[in-house]
Amino acid sequence: MTETAPPSPPHSPSDTPPESPLQNPLWTFSLDFYRQPQVAEFLLQCQDTRGADVCLLLWASYTSACGRQLSEESWRVADRGLAPRRRMINSVRHLRRLLGRIKKNTGLYEWCKRCELRMEQRQLAALWKLDSETWPETRSPLELAGQQYGLLQKEQARWAGLIDAYSTGTGTTDSGAAVT
Repeated sequence: MTETAPPSPPHSPSDTPPESPLQNPLWTFSLDFYRQPQVAEFLLQCQDTRGADVCLLLWASYTSACGRQLSEESWRVADRGLAPRRRMINSVRHLRRLLGRIKKNTGLYEWCKRCELRMEQRQLAALWKLDSETWPETRSPLELAGQQYGLLQKEQARWAGLIDAYSTGTGTTDSGAAVT
């Protein structure tokens, strides 16, 4: 992939921490983008109804916001590479949701929520590392995700609109947590 600077988040703090494997531009973008109106709702709907991996959707969003494309090969490598950790995240998410239905205000529920977020951060760090590899850029990331998860064109258009609103700063932030 080509080296392209990430979009400047319209609501980013002025003190940006130095980049590290876990604290990278994809992670920063993901936290900020996820908090935008309708983004979490859209991503969670894709996750719950289409079996989508929210981390892959965030990576596709970031890549699209940077004005770049992906190759089918890079998408397949990312999807396969994340599969083992994705199963662990799904197990923790299932436990957290079960605890949330039983008694949400417990220490165990909060612990599961933090674990899930840390695992997602590791997923995004792996995608950030993959993002630095050189791949032919031939397809829209939103089309690749749409193809894999069966997203309709209207859903892809809605997603593109959310990314555009974020990139142009027309969306407003929400104080919601970035847990999927």
